[in-house]
Amino acid sequence: MSWTGDPIWLADVLRAAGLTVIEHEGWRTRGHGDFRDLRGVLCHHTAGGSANDWRVVQNGRIDLPGPLSQLVLERDGTYRVIAAGVCWHAGRGSWPGWPTNNANYHVIGIEAVSRGDGTDWTPAQLDAYKRGCAAILARIGRDAEDCVAHREYSHEGKIDPAGIDMAEFRRDVQAFIDRKDAPMSAAEVKQIQDFIVGFCGPISSDVKDIREQLCGGRQRDAGMFGGWEQLDGMTVVDALADVMGRLKALESRGV
Repeated sequence: MSWTGDPIWLADVLRAAGLTVIEHEGWRTRGHGDFRDLRGVLCHHTAGGSANDWRVVQNGRIDLPGPLSQLVLERDGTYRVIAAGVCWHAGRGSWPGWPTNNANYHVIGIEAVSRGDGTDWTPAQLDAYKRGCAAILARIGRDAEDCVAHREYSHEGKIDPAGIDMAEFRRDVQAFIDRKDAPMSAAEVKQIQDFIVGFCGPISSDVKDIREQLCGGRQRDAGMFGGWEQLDGMTVVDALADVMGRLKALESRGV
């Protein structure tokens, strides 16, 4: 069953996925009325590309009052939470399982900061885009098929988000939802690094011995991380990351 009501959990869910979040004052009560049931995420680009794109999303344009989307994704991967209520971002269009010409009341919009020519996406931004979509979809009980480009939904000739292959994008989003072969975020890597240093102490002259303990008995030669039989061939770091991933997945589902 999909989530019914306004997503006042947006900031918490994104942070739980290891993402950086800025909460704009008043976001929980900002919007054009209340959501009905939530059915997915609609992906956009701002077609601006500046540090102030969020102002248009929050405040609107002469022809369209804000807010224009619940979230703004900056080029460094930071999410701005703009609104929890309905926003004007979908326009006329359709997608299987979504109401025709009425998606605003059923989907969360993400406006990613970009010029809109498909050439200025940053690795951090694309990574956060996928992770954020996955976290939201997992929270509302949907899979990556309900992660949709505005151009796929629109009957008005929209092109956003330009330059993103949505078939590949959805595969990566689903991997994050399932935590299968999903790469770790920078925050998760930092957590593991801090754990290792705290557990082992500073790595100095005994670095090879410590690496062998962490990475398995075949580590002596450069690049050979043999893993441990007791951990299904994984290194200590990989095993810890797997545990953390499973815990985060349970947490995102409210278990």
